[in-house]
Amino acid sequence: MVTPNCTAAPTAAQQRAAVTLVNQTVRAAARYRSLAVAKAAGYRPITPTGARVVHYINPSVYLQGKTLDPASIPVLVYVNTSHGAVLAAAMYLMPLASSARPPQPGGCLTEWHVHTNLCFGTGGVVGTTSLSGCPAGSVNRQTPPMMHVWMIPVPGGPLTPDPSALSEVVAASRVPALAHPNGTA
Repeated sequence: MVTPNCTAAPTAAQQRAAVTLVNQTVRAAARYRSLAVAKAAGYRPITPTGARVVHYINPSVYLQGKTLDPASIPVLVYVNTSHGAVLAAAMYLMPLASSARPPQPGGCLTEWHVHTNLCFGTGGVVGTTSLSGCPAGSVNRQTPPMMHVWMIPVPGGPLTPDPSALSEVVAASRVPALAHPNGTA
């Protein structure tokens, strides 16, 4: 995984922009706490279902090419817990063909990152690279830049670029169960 090396202190305007982005994203994504609602809206798994952390993409939203629009969130991240799947994050994803620099309305508070260790097969991510490479039938390639807005209390706060999977699982496990719990993502 590669992350930018952003160290400039954010201005007051950038801090306000980051807070606004988080608040708008959390509000917009709230309806997808229900995995059934997300699936009905067109979100489909792009990482293996049943894993601890599962990413769902809405291809029609992603293909619109909107970069940082809380009304058009292309990817949702769910964490499977003992009380069902918990919506952990909304993820913005730069368009595949874009050569534009990702927007950073919050300066260094709104960092984008890419992954270079993923193996892609038909339908999405099938694993990570290892000493022997990707599994047969899959290829390693760099992801488009992505930014998460976390809705669970991960270390580093709601805009941390890429917390560990363990910290995601621990934080999601602390979220109270829904009145109608989700099944497994």
